[in-house]
Amino acid sequence: MALIVFVLAIVLFVAYILPRIVGGNEPAQNTAASSTSATPGATSASPTPTQGATGVVPPAAQGGGTAPSQSLTETRQPVSENKTPARAEKAALDTALLWAEAFVNHPDNVKPEDWLNMLKPYTTDEYFGAVLSKVDPKSVPQSKVRGGPVATADSYTSSVTVDIATDAKTLRLTLIKTDAGWRVNEHTEVG
Repeated sequence: MALIVFVLAIVLFVAYILPRIVGGNEPAQNTAASSTSATPGATSASPTPTQGATGVVPPAAQGGGTAPSQSLTETRQPVSENKTPARAEKAALDTALLWAEAFVNHPDNVKPEDWLNMLKPYTTDEYFGAVLSKVDPKSVPQSKVRGGPVATADSYTSSVTVDIATDAKTLRLTLIKTDAGWRVNEHTEVG
């Protein structure tokens, strides 16, 4: 029995672990790009991986290393497959304005939890918990909204990016369509 376990361990080591440690002569390939349903114009192997792309072996693993024995899987869809350009819905623009008005409403005596509670109805749970809950309202330079939401070119059926002018930097909000309606999922400052 011990001999069988030992032989299996050697086989696994040689077949899966050793090629990753030692490497060989063949570069790794992105199998997602070489599939039959690949995006038109895509090539079967890219000499340099796209920054931030998933399912791509980093250059260090390509130079002289053998391809891993398991296939790589592309987890992001091309833009053409997951975004349909569309005009921003009025409901998305209304939510963006309500969020911005709540964001700039932070008098000196406001408690952080009270300020956050004003933003919560217009924010996704994920963004609220991961980002907004860590923002101190005293660090927000904006105190007044100076204009309505203006949709950018990044407007789709399920996500919208808008700019809202304030008395400080412009707020750029990304909203996504959820089961509960449009919610802010990201904000940055521009200009």
